[in-house]
Amino acid sequence: MFYQNKNFEYTDARAYDRRGELSILENYVLKLWQPFLKNKIAGLSGGKVVADLGCGTGEYAQGAKNAKKIYAVDISAPMLKLCREKLKDFPQAEIIQLSVFEANLPQADLIITIGVWEYVNPKLLFKTIEKMSQKGSKIIVVFPNIYNDLNLVRSVFKMKRVALRPGFIKKLFKADFRLIESANFGMVSWVPKKLQFLALPVWKFCDFIWRPFQKFLPLGINIYYLFERK
Repeated sequence: MFYQNKNFEYTDARAYDRRGELSILENYVLKLWQPFLKNKIAGLSGGKVVADLGCGTGEYAQGAKNAKKIYAVDISAPMLKLCREKLKDFPQAEIIQLSVFEANLPQADLIITIGVWEYVNPKLLFKTIEKMSQKGSKIIVVFPNIYNDLNLVRSVFKMKRVALRPGFIKKLFKADFRLIESANFGMVSWVPKKLQFLALPVWKFCDFIWRPFQKFLPLGINIYYLFERK
């Protein structure tokens, strides 16, 4: 099920949303972090102005159903086509096809940046967030963790950056934001698809054992940070 072209641009939004169906690994990881993130967004967005930068198919913007206003921004037309379907019952949602750097948005109470950091210059993305935020604004940051072996393998195989260091992201936000929450998801290892059913119990056991330590020594495939503007 291919949803990206050779330039890693998304071409099939429905295949992207269904990526967990053909991989036990993807399905396992998605079930770990999608409900977690949607619950976080729901709890932070009530009556607020929300900006989802790199919104993709709008999966996470759906968590902001009680928001005052939602700006869903993405550069991919195929992804936004499906996003419009998902948010058709969200009258407060404005869907914008632009680069996150070109969208001239007002200041937001909640800024969502999930899975976009590895596709852009993170320093420029931070500057965009800085301009859009005000005192008390919350920022959800989720990105692939380079210290997870699966992401390391992907980075080497694709010969490009597909993961970031948690400390690097913390350093970007250090001056003007405070970190108020963090979490990690899925201490998984790369395994061929045909053998993933054998690895699944091992993945679950490792996550169970390592969960108390993830905050201090993150080995999860994805890192979640919640920052607040000082």
